Amino acid sequence: MKKAIFIFVCIGILMNGQKFSDYRARYDNLEENDARAMEFINSYIKKAKKDRDYKELSQAYRDAVYFSKNNKLVYADSIIGAAVQSEDHDLIGNAYLTKGSIYYFTLRKYQKALDEYIIAWDYLKNSKDSYLHYKNLYHIGIVKSYLGYYEEAYKIFSKCKVYYNKQSTAETLPNLRHNRKRGYLNSLNQMGICLILLSRYKDAEELVSEGLQESANDKNFDLERSYFYKLKAILGYLKNNDETAQEDFNTALGAIEKANDYTNASVIYFLKGKILLRNKKNKQGIGLLKKVDSVFQKNNFVLPATRETYELLIDYYRNQGDYKKELYYTTQLLKFDKILSTDFKYLSTKIHKEYDTKDLVESRKKLENKTYYIFFIAAVSASSLVVFFVIGYYIVRKKRKRVEVHDQTNLGDSNERSPPKSSKVPEQLVEDILSKLQHMEEKNFYIEKGLTQNQLAKKLKTNTAYLSAIINEHKGCNFNTYINRLRIIYAKEMLIHDQHWRKYAIDDISKECGFSNRSNFSKLFLEITSMSPVEFIQKIEIDKSNGLKM
Repeated sequence: MKKAIFIFVCIGILMNGQKFSDYRARYDNLEENDARAMEFINSYIKKAKKDRDYKELSQAYRDAVYFSKNNKLVYADSIIGAAVQSEDHDLIGNAYLTKGSIYYFTLRKYQKALDEYIIAWDYLKNSKDSYLHYKNLYHIGIVKSYLGYYEEAYKIFSKCKVYYNKQSTAETLPNLRHNRKRGYLNSLNQMGICLILLSRYKDAEELVSEGLQESANDKNFDLERSYFYKLKAILGYLKNNDETAQEDFNTALGAIEKANDYTNASVIYFLKGKILLRNKKNKQGIGLLKKVDSVFQKNNFVLPATRETYELLIDYYRNQGDYKKELYYTTQLLKFDKILSTDFKYLSTKIHKEYDTKDLVESRKKLENKTYYIFFIAAVSASSLVVFFVIGYYIVRKKRKRVEVHDQTNLGDSNERSPPKSSKVPEQLVEDILSKLQHMEEKNFYIEKGLTQNQLAKKLKTNTAYLSAIINEHKGCNFNTYINRLRIIYAKEMLIHDQHWRKYAIDDISKECGFSNRSNFSKLFLEITSMSPVEFIQKIEIDKSNGLKM
């Protein structure tokens, strides 16, 4: 017992008498988040406090951030406290930079990360420590890129690339050379991301080739090399080189999953899923899209580039008639958009949303009602009353189908009597859709038989809610009336200027204009022109013979 106490006292004396570097040597070889390091770090902190060495205390807390799994933010605040006491601007700036990195890499709180980086920039923008200066600049660029400021971010990363690619004679230590090379490769990768998002694909290809060449045959940069394979795969995907893209995605995925980089993993799952879907491999494609949702569930993290995942899942299960899963993914998309609108305010106004929030809420209500109805049917299926419910269901469905067919061709439908209220549609989107409509009118798009509002919305790359609101407000009528008016105007013009049309049967004319039957065409023609088609043709012939112009 006495021997053990003696050994313990000796160790204590040695620990109190050793240098700060001796503490660090005891945990330098441990992996990130390894709690075993904290025993030595706490002794390091204690000695630095006792000596009032705030530079070393800042470093001790920085080490605690690295090795602590659950208290990173607490130790980051401690770094700032120690750095402020040192009154050293480089230390203070680096402290805020560390806190920003925690918000960015660990917590995925981009707005908060950017706030910390900007505070750090106030201290480091004139720093004589160029490495710290560019480290801060790089992190500002990376958050700007995620928030959608791609041009600004690209310029920042270009400066970082030039800096990190310069060899400094003062930096002869292997770890310093490693950090510079890593900064250079990461700057290249981020530049490539920005170029792709700016549709500058040729420039991106050159950067990817440079990155793959510079990181080749070096195990220290396996993760960085995987990012370049990811970019190479994205460029292949954009060119529809599906087989090559899949191979490159698979090459990238190993190191990315090993590093638990769920941000880049989500992008790969999403794009691999889309490739499978467009190659009619729906089951495998949907499986990968579900992995994107799993990442969202686990980390509550959203990436604008993967938003389409939920639109694809919603459409898939709607077509499958699986209302329960359609409801689930509709709810998930609403959650996704809520976070997106908070963390990506700038970017969320730039990306196209096939399903806006109003549509999603309404869809969810309908799906919930439909789901409750299905449960109700299931609950009473054991009783004899189920027969009556089933019969009633089919009668209502048939009646509804007849009404829908009638509404597609009937001018006086219920929507005309009670037009939908105008949605708040962004002004730029209104101008864009009206311009596209004008172009499509010139191409006579409306003569397509059986054209629906949903089909037109897809052609215009918008949703039915926006399209309906714009037609009501700017065309003064609902969708069916708008299409039918264009068809009648088209019929009039063709009858006036093409003598062959005047020889056609009325039934053939109605079909050429996109109508499903003659009676609806004749009725609408009479209402709009105050003449039947036959009377209109007769009037044209009379006027022609008398030398009159219509």
